[in-house]
Amino acid sequence: MRVGVVAEQLRHGVPGGIGTYASGLLRGLGALDDHDLDVVALASRPTGADALSAIGVAVESTRWPHRMQMALWDRGIGRPSEAIDLLHRTSLAGPPAKPGTASTVMVHDLGWRRYPELTTARGRRWHEAALRRTISSSAHLIVPSAVIAADLEDAGAASERIHVIPEGADHLAQPDLEAAARLRQELGVGDAFVLTVSTLEPRKNLEALVAAHAEASERAAVPPLLIVGPSGWGDVAVADTDRVVLAGPATAGVLSALYATCALFAYAPVHEGFGLPPLEAMAQGAPVLVSTAVPSMLGAPTVATVDAGSVAAITEGILSALADVEALDSATLAGQEHAERSRWVDVAAEHVALWRRLV
Repeated sequence: MRVGVVAEQLRHGVPGGIGTYASGLLRGLGALDDHDLDVVALASRPTGADALSAIGVAVESTRWPHRMQMALWDRGIGRPSEAIDLLHRTSLAGPPAKPGTASTVMVHDLGWRRYPELTTARGRRWHEAALRRTISSSAHLIVPSAVIAADLEDAGAASERIHVIPEGADHLAQPDLEAAARLRQELGVGDAFVLTVSTLEPRKNLEALVAAHAEASERAAVPPLLIVGPSGWGDVAVADTDRVVLAGPATAGVLSALYATCALFAYAPVHEGFGLPPLEAMAQGAPVLVSTAVPSMLGAPTVATVDAGSVAAITEGILSALADVEALDSATLAGQEHAERSRWVDVAAEHVALWRRLV
């Protein structure tokens, strides 16, 4: 069985969660002992460093760079030239399948429908048009959680076309403790810190987390909040101070080290399709506080689960989590065990099992 996997997000300057899914899936497929499986990654022409080359799979690049190729795919132009049995799009973006070719699409979330005010008008228009094209096609739809499966049914997709496959968490680099220590020194952050990791955009609810951290700091000796991640869109009013430090994006090894050494990982988004950062944090032994809007943490051993819409609830969660050292230690061990069960090779195996049923 020859499968084409659209890996276009890895041509993007900021691959984000979709890029993590694409690279994790490709690496998982490569780790399978399946001699009847042949995988080719499909993407636009590389214009700089090629993240796909490090994954170790065959790559078919188009003649067009990223932005132009995306625009052509939106118009149904640019089907894969490779002879493939199944096309898998790792997001709503990508080429249409050739007539008669089986296809699957990963739908990460429908956040623009749930919270239109947290998405740009342009983003809403693009996602809605892409979703309508996808639902009207014959593609089967893979989602990372039951929450998104229900959203897709509400959008008009038949339940028999929807398949829930959670994501993996064993993709992290080895912690680079020395580089992380240097970064913290440059930023003026000591050994104790609260960490959050996300793109700076409204959906991530950073303003509420910052407000809760400030309230908690007025009531107890709470370590500073370190925010790691690239700038996104929207007016996210987070000031860089001695109590709230904006680090920007971090290298893979530094991120792993920050997860491994933080006093608490706090993540309180308004909406997530899955939510990789807290699962990544658990994999590195961080105690985790999350909002109830994070499907990856359902049933997970968090130290606190809070309402994203309540600054008071987030405040109390931070204070109670940091005050109970025994609970933090227990959550660290249980969290690592929980995250170790989320392996990309198992995610890949579930994809392949579905693909074989469709081909």
